[in-house]
Amino acid sequence: MAVVPALPAAVHRGVQDGADRIKVETQAQLGRYLDGPESGLPTAPLADSTIDDRIRKGFTPDDPGLRTGDMRDSYGTRVSEPALRVHASIGSDDIKAVVFEMGRLEQANYQPPRPELSVAAHRNEDRVLKGVQKLFARALAGRPMPNRLADEADL
Repeated sequence: MAVVPALPAAVHRGVQDGADRIKVETQAQLGRYLDGPESGLPTAPLADSTIDDRIRKGFTPDDPGLRTGDMRDSYGTRVSEPALRVHASIGSDDIKAVVFEMGRLEQANYQPPRPELSVAAHRNEDRVLKGVQKLFARALAGRPMPNRLADEADL
């Protein structure tokens, strides 16, 4: 059957679209305080010493995680090859992003966690799943993949 070879590509496309969505939302959240039911929220306000340091260095006083934009721009995605089981990694190789997400518990240099990536992943879990399902169904029906994200496409 001609449909079977299209299934791994559909799963890959859905996972890639989902990973990209989570990355973009993570990047968009930086510089804002997050509130909601997810673990680690609401995020803590910046410390006065951090605000003073930001002002002294010419940055806006109260945009957590956003100074030059380098950390925001360091986020990326990696997706495994097309298959019926596809793995995605979303994150940053910038140690500042890791500390920002997880926090630092050292008493002399405490930084509360700001779970930007975790929150973006949690908030998009259903959309990602529905996007993969729609692309899989589209492949089963023998239809080509859309040019837009799976959950936005007119499937």
